[in-house]
Amino acid sequence: MEPTTADAQLQERERIERRLYALGLASVIAASFFTSLAGIFVRLTEDAEGFTLLFYRSLAFVLFMAVFLGFRYRGRTADAFRAIGWPGLVVALALGIAFMSFILALMETSVARVVFIGGTSPFVAAALAWLVLRERLGPTTLLAMVGALLGISIMVGEGLAEGSMLGLLLAFIPVLGYAVTLVCFRVKKGEDMLPAVFLAGVVAMVASAILAPTLAISANDLLMAILLGVVQLGFQYVLITYGVRRVPAAEVALLGRLQLVLGPFWVWIGVGEVPTVATLLGGGIILGVVLLHSLVMLRRGT
Repeated sequence: MEPTTADAQLQERERIERRLYALGLASVIAASFFTSLAGIFVRLTEDAEGFTLLFYRSLAFVLFMAVFLGFRYRGRTADAFRAIGWPGLVVALALGIAFMSFILALMETSVARVVFIGGTSPFVAAALAWLVLRERLGPTTLLAMVGALLGISIMVGEGLAEGSMLGLLLAFIPVLGYAVTLVCFRVKKGEDMLPAVFLAGVVAMVASAILAPTLAISANDLLMAILLGVVQLGFQYVLITYGVRRVPAAEVALLGRLQLVLGPFWVWIGVGEVPTVATLLGGGIILGVVLLHSLVMLRRGT
């Protein structure tokens, strides 16, 4: 029996949804690539103070986003900002604070602690998405999240014992801010939320300008700040805001763990900082879990 017109239309919609979901996954994975470049750019920085570097990174990010949004919307830029609504204002505050607290956490505690706590972001995003949006967390994604957390714990190992309680609390703020951002993106998934990300950059820029002891910076460090703001941060959020409109928040946060695998690799290639066996083992687990999860979800078309 040949399919009816209604059946054919349904099949066509399902094909389109699968295609959009695949594009969303690809965008989030690509965003993880750009996110992972932070370590190598920071390693190539010579002597800039943390908040000074953060100010110029935020400035470069804001200018990049202003040009991008201006080119995309031309005379409709003001309409794009109005369309983000109250979720966009929440993103501006939550993400702006996350940008800042991440740097503060690195100043107060070990990188290992920050990485491990950052690994909880899929769980926090999933819980918040369920509370606010009732997005269900499937068993495949839950198992993948547990596997990724196992890989992260192997990677950071002994470094968990280092640092202060203040650093521990500061490291959790970016996790919460990122989760709030993803859920707000899902709330307004019919709208482009890049204007909200632009406003987050403004928040971080103003705050870092106030906190920076000096705005003097060398040419090399200014270049690193520009790369951090445009390539690492700008490209990352252009891709994430596209992908999260088509992929559930928990999966976006899970795929973002790929940066933990790629980050040490770039530092190894760029400045010869050889990763430990634990880093390679944990990274391999994360990579395998994320890739397996992506393949399963693509086969399901969800």
